[in-house]
Amino acid sequence: MTYTFAGIDDSKTIRFIFKKAAKELGYDLILSEDGIDGYSKIVEAIEKGIKISIIISDINMPNMNGIELAKKLKSNPATKSIPLVFLTSETDKDLEIQSRILGAEGWLSKPLDVENVRSLVKRFTE
Repeated sequence: MTYTFAGIDDSKTIRFIFKKAAKELGYDLILSEDGIDGYSKIVEAIEKGIKISIIISDINMPNMNGIELAKKLKSNPATKSIPLVFLTSETDKDLEIQSRILGAEGWLSKPLDVENVRSLVKRFTE
């Protein structure tokens, strides 16, 4: 079975970490730099029959932030059951609570490294 996860972040460094983790795990990766593009790529992949194991998304992004992305993902029957974990440098507990109310499965704090991503992805795929 081929596993796929989605990584959405406007930081080139974080996207590089997503790529490295996917390569080390032997997983496919849907990579995007904002919520609009990420949502489109996720829906397109599902329409092609690709099963996405987890979505890791930054909260603060241009065009569509993580909260808006979560609302779209959780309101779409095709994407609502995909686990979503937020990645952020935010320390606002209210924002964390809001993300959980929207259906986020977790919250990772930046800075992030490859091991954090590998462990998280494996938790949702194995």
